[in-house]
Amino acid sequence: MKSIVSFCLFASLLFAANAASAAIEEASLPPPQQEEKLVPANLELTFTGPVDLARSTATLLDAQGLTLPTGKPFLSGPEGSVFKVPLDPSMAAGVYTLNWRVLSMDGHSAEGHYQFRVDP
Repeated sequence: MKSIVSFCLFASLLFAANAASAAIEEASLPPPQQEEKLVPANLELTFTGPVDLARSTATLLDAQGLTLPTGKPFLSGPEGSVFKVPLDPSMAAGVYTLNWRVLSMDGHSAEGHYQFRVDP
């Protein structure tokens, strides 16, 4: 049985918006395409401001581009600035991509993708 861990995904990203009020993603750990031996409990995207959960989405894809089920995304952190996507702890080894789009509470949007690998 695979152990469950949480880790944060942070990717440097800027978009044409007012940085003082828009939710901008801050950084990424582990780096994109990092190999993980354990399936994380949640993928976490941390932003500079609060996220509008009702108008934000995340889709997990396998290496063949098929959509995989995830848990219901939720917010945590200061002012709801951490967007979390629960993962199935029994995910098979392979390469996965998380496509995400978030809307900040002030109406600005950001989107991106993150690729990671789970090893057996």
